[in-house]
Amino acid sequence: MSFPTYRDVFRLATGGNPPYAYQCRLACGPNANPDDESTLRNGTDCGSQLINIPTGLGKTAAIVLAWLWNRVFVPQLGGSSARPASDWPRRLVYCLPMRTLVEQTAGEAQKWIAALVKANVFPGEWPKVHILMGGADAGEWDIHPEKPAILIGTQDMLLSRALNRGYGMARARWPMHFGLLNNDCLWVLDETQLMGVGVRTSAQLEGLRAKIGTAIGCMTWWASATLDARLLATPDFPLLPSALGLEAADLNDAEVTRRIHAVKRVSTLPLTLVSDSAKVVGPYVEQLAAAVVDRHQPGSTTIIILNRVDRAQDLYSALEKIGRKQILSRLMLVHSRFRPMERDLLSGQIKEPDEKIIIATQAIEAGVDISSRTLITELAPWSSLVQRFGRCNRKGEFSERVVPGQHERMGGSQFKFNDSDGADIFWINLEAEEEKAAASLALPYAPEQLSTARALMRHAETVGASPADLAKLHAGEPLPEAHILRRKDVVDLFDTTPDLSGLDIDVGRYIRDGDERDVQVYWREIAAGESPADGIVPLRQELVRVPIYGTSGFDKFARNDKNRGGIWYWSVLDGEWQSLRPDRIAPGQVYLIDSALGGYSMTLGWTGEKSKEPFPLLTMDDQPKRDVARDGQDRDDESQTAREAWQTLETHTALVVAACEEKLQALPAAAPWAEALRTAARWHDAGKAHECFQTFITKGRAVPEDLATSFIAKSPWLPGIRFARPHFRHELASALAWLQAGPGDDRLFQSLVAWLIATHHGKIRLSLRAMPGETSPEPETPDQETPLYARGIWQGDKLPPVGEKRIEIEGFPPEGIKIDLGCMQMGEQDGRPSWTARALTLRDSPQIGLFRIAWLETILRAADAAGSAAARPQHQISPS
Repeated sequence: MSFPTYRDVFRLATGGNPPYAYQCRLACGPNANPDDESTLRNGTDCGSQLINIPTGLGKTAAIVLAWLWNRVFVPQLGGSSARPASDWPRRLVYCLPMRTLVEQTAGEAQKWIAALVKANVFPGEWPKVHILMGGADAGEWDIHPEKPAILIGTQDMLLSRALNRGYGMARARWPMHFGLLNNDCLWVLDETQLMGVGVRTSAQLEGLRAKIGTAIGCMTWWASATLDARLLATPDFPLLPSALGLEAADLNDAEVTRRIHAVKRVSTLPLTLVSDSAKVVGPYVEQLAAAVVDRHQPGSTTIIILNRVDRAQDLYSALEKIGRKQILSRLMLVHSRFRPMERDLLSGQIKEPDEKIIIATQAIEAGVDISSRTLITELAPWSSLVQRFGRCNRKGEFSERVVPGQHERMGGSQFKFNDSDGADIFWINLEAEEEKAAASLALPYAPEQLSTARALMRHAETVGASPADLAKLHAGEPLPEAHILRRKDVVDLFDTTPDLSGLDIDVGRYIRDGDERDVQVYWREIAAGESPADGIVPLRQELVRVPIYGTSGFDKFARNDKNRGGIWYWSVLDGEWQSLRPDRIAPGQVYLIDSALGGYSMTLGWTGEKSKEPFPLLTMDDQPKRDVARDGQDRDDESQTAREAWQTLETHTALVVAACEEKLQALPAAAPWAEALRTAARWHDAGKAHECFQTFITKGRAVPEDLATSFIAKSPWLPGIRFARPHFRHELASALAWLQAGPGDDRLFQSLVAWLIATHHGKIRLSLRAMPGETSPEPETPDQETPLYARGIWQGDKLPPVGEKRIEIEGFPPEGIKIDLGCMQMGEQDGRPSWTARALTLRDSPQIGLFRIAWLETILRAADAAGSAAARPQHQISPS
C-alpha cells in the first residue's frame, strides 16, 4: 500500500473503525475532514489544550493515535507535509485517577500498536507501552531518554514523580523521573473530574515549566466530558488553552447521534440518607437492597454506584443475604480496594453480556466500557454524576432505530425515542439538616457540591440525562479548596537528600484532595518473632491501595494495639526492614503486613478488620530472584552486575563515553551542554580507584588474572558485601577530584560537570554531610580536630592509592590527587565556593535551572547504565 493516511492508520489500529471528525482534527489539524483524504495526510502542531468530548466517543483512541500519527508516521511523509519528529514530544504520559483505568488504557494502547505492527506500515522501532502503578514493572524506560515511549499510570505515581518524590520507587531514581517527566513529554490527564487537586497541580507544573525553562518543552492535554476549565486558571497558568469539542461534522455522524441522544430517564428513588452514623446507614442499606431487587430488569445489567466503599460492601452483603432466600442475578462488587489478583478477574466479568447486578463506587464511573439498562446512584457532584450516567445506555443500544442498516453517516432524524425505549436512572438524595452532619455525610465530597447537584438532578428529571440533554444544564459547582503548588514548593522538592529523621516533604496534598491520600499494602506470611526476609519485594498482583484515614483507614488499622510490630516498610536510609511507627505513615508508601493480622477479604476487598477466612498469599517463589542489591544510601547496587562479566575502570569509562555520545547525537537539545556531559562521562567513576571501593568490589571474588593490575569498576554481585567505611560513595570522590584537577576559568561549567559526576547515582545532592553510623578518621595528633569526612570520603584520601596503578583519564594528573573536602563547609574556601553554593547556582541559573539539570543528570545516568550492560568483550574497548 502507499504511505497511509491518518484514516488508514486509525482503521488498521482499531480493527476497521473509521475515525470521527474530532479525532481527525486532533491528529491532523483544525481543517481535517474524515471524508477528504488530502487533509488526512497532514500533521499538526502539538500545544496544550482541553479535550471536551462526551463519554463513549473514543477519547483514548483519539489521543493515543494522534500522538502516534504525529510522532511516528508524519516524519516519514514526503513533500511539504513532512515534519521533524521533534515537533512532538518523545513521551506520551497518560495520567489517570485509578488503577483500573490504567490497566484498561494500557491494554488498548498495546492492542492498537500490535495491530499496526502486524500491518507492517512503519519500518522503524515502535514506542513501547510502560505501566506506572504500584507493583508493576515499568521496564527501563528511564534509561532511554532518546526513545519514544508511552507511559500510562495513576495520578499518584505520575504526579509524585513529576514532583521529585516518586511513590513506590527507589529514592535514588527520583531525579531521573523528575527530569524525564518535566521535559519532552505530552501529558494527558484523562477523567479529570476524579483527580481533584491533581488537575490544578498539573496546570501549575505547566506554567512553572514555561517560567523556569526546560531542555525540551512539555505540553498538557486535559480530557474529560465534564472538565471544569476554572480548575486550570492557576497563579502560574492564568490563561486557558484552546478547546476541542464536537462540531457540526461530528453531529452529522449517525453513531455520534445515537450516543448523544440515547434515552436515559431520571427519577428519584424514594429513599434519603440523612446521616453516616451506623444506626442510620444500617436500615438505609436494607431498604436500598430491597429497591435494587424491585427495579432490576430481568435479562439486563443493573449498576448501583455508592460514594463510599464501606456502604458498597454493606450493600453487597445485604443482597447476598437476600440471595440465600430467593433467586437473584449474579452479584458483583467493584471498588478500588481490591488486590489485582481479585480485581483482574472482576474486570473481565463485569463486561460479560449476561444478566448481573453490579455494586460499585467511583471506580466504575469513568473509562470502564460497560453499559446498564438500570442505574442507581447516590447523589454526587454534578461532574461525577455525568460520568456515572455514561455507564447507562452508553451506546444508545436501548433505543430503537427506524431505518436499520442505513449508511454509517445517517443524521439524527433516523432515530426515534419514546417511553418504551431507553434506560432508567434512579438517584438517592443525601441530605442532612445540621452543618456538621452534612459535611460528614457528603464525604468524600463537599456539601456545597451536593447542593448544586441536587438542584440539577431535579431539573434532569424533566429533561432526561442523554449527553444532548445534559449539555443544556450548567452546573456552576463551587470550586473546592485545595493546596496550590507554587514555585517555592518545586524548588524545595528539588533536593532529595534523605531527612535524617526519616520524614520527607508530603506531596500528597498536591496529588489528591484532603483525606483521599492513600498508601499501598500487601501481605506475606512472616514467622512469629522474625523480621521479613531481605529479598521480599511487592508484586503488582498483591498490592492494594488503602486510604490512610476513615472508618476502615490504614491509620486505624496500624494503631490497633494487636497489630503493633506486624507492619513493616523498607528503609532506604538504613537499607533494612523497619517496623512501622503509626505516627510516621506517609502517603504513597508501600507497607508489608503480616498475614496473621488480616485486614482483607477476597469478596469484599480491604476491610481493615480481622479476616474471617484466609486469602491466597504470594511467596518468595512467586517473585524473581534478586540478583542485585536493594536500594540503600550505603549500597552500591549499580557497581555490581547480575552478569558474570567484569569491567575494568578503563573499559567501563570508554563504554560510558561512547554511550553518552550516542545519546547526544539522538538528543540535539542537549547540544549546549554536550561538552559538560562528555567531561562528566570521562570522570564519573574516577573515585572507584579509591582503596575502599577496590576492596569492596573484589571482596569474596576471584579476580581474573588478566585484570589483577587494573582498577575494577564492575564485578558480579555477591549479597552481604558492604563497604568498610559505611555510606561510602565513590561518585563523591570522583566529583571532588574533578573540582581539584579540572579547569577553573568557567565556574558554571566546572560546577555543572561536578554536579553531573556526583549525582550519577542519585545519592549525592545539594549538601555534603556525614550520615548516621559513618566511621570518622582519626586525627594525626591528639591536639588536632577530627578531619573532615562525608559519605565515606576522608580529608586527604588519595586517588589513586599508593601503588603502580594509574588512572587513565584525560586531564587526571599523573601524580594523583589528594582529596580536599573543604567545599562541604559553609562559605568559600581559598576562593572556591562551597558545594551547596555551586548546587544552588545551578538550580537557580536561568541558563540551566532545576528542570534542565535533572534531564542532564538522566542522560549521564542512562549512558552509565548502557555502559554497565554492554555485552562487548572488555579487552576490545580502548580507553578515552
